[in-house]
Amino acid sequence: MREEEATNALEALGLTGKESRAYLALLHNGVSTAQQVSALLDVQYPAVYRILQSLQTKGWIEVSQERPNRYRARAPRIVAEEARQARSDELGAASELVGALREPAAPRVRETDGDLWIYKGAEGIGRKMREIVLSSTNQILCVCPFPVAPEVLRLLFDALSRSRRVVRVVLNEGNKKDLPEVGALLGRNVRVSFRFPERPLPKTRLAHSYVFPSDQEVFILNSFYRDGAHVGDKLQGLWVGDMDFVRVQLEAMLEHVGEEEVERAVLPRSR
Repeated sequence: MREEEATNALEALGLTGKESRAYLALLHNGVSTAQQVSALLDVQYPAVYRILQSLQTKGWIEVSQERPNRYRARAPRIVAEEARQARSDELGAASELVGALREPAAPRVRETDGDLWIYKGAEGIGRKMREIVLSSTNQILCVCPFPVAPEVLRLLFDALSRSRRVVRVVLNEGNKKDLPEVGALLGRNVRVSFRFPERPLPKTRLAHSYVFPSDQEVFILNSFYRDGAHVGDKLQGLWVGDMDFVRVQLEAMLEHVGEEEVERAVLPRSR
């Protein structure tokens, strides 16, 4: 392994550039005094002493009790695993703290352009769907009135399966044949039903899939089909935060779906 690669790896585990160089010097040259490390790194003695103290605090090296102190690099495999676990714990704690943050309440008067966001490409669409699914505190409804390609179902199911709430997915009967292929992505809290009958469709068409995390926002996934085949690079997502628009769309979907328990969960203020 090149020294540059080793240094980058050590920095990824939490060491600074100077600490990485000092650890590698001790690893390659064996037990050394601070003065010897200073010579190896061509760094002034006071600075090397601070670096060695930091490495000792982080658990990467050991120091003897004799005078002058002698320093030894701990086994790379051991300290690497300890550092990886420590970073994992830190990231987990930071993730919990950030996840507990709350967005400020939306102002009573919102600008029109703040109610609609457009996403293109599977990666950006998937990221936004996962965000709204994980943020939802309600039962989630997903409706696909027309058959969609298996890759569109995979994108939907990957996001929906992350929900901590019950998810109702209502599909077209034309997708029944695809469920064995993509069903492994479904979580235990996802309920799938087929309420829309399969009908002849034009070879060139646009299919809308709706994800309602609440009655205040909707994500519309648009998939385009040419000559009966899905055109992946035309995939588009629309996030709409206009409550009036969302409720009209949701009520229209529920009229076809006919699931009262979904209506009660997603439209709590309409009853």
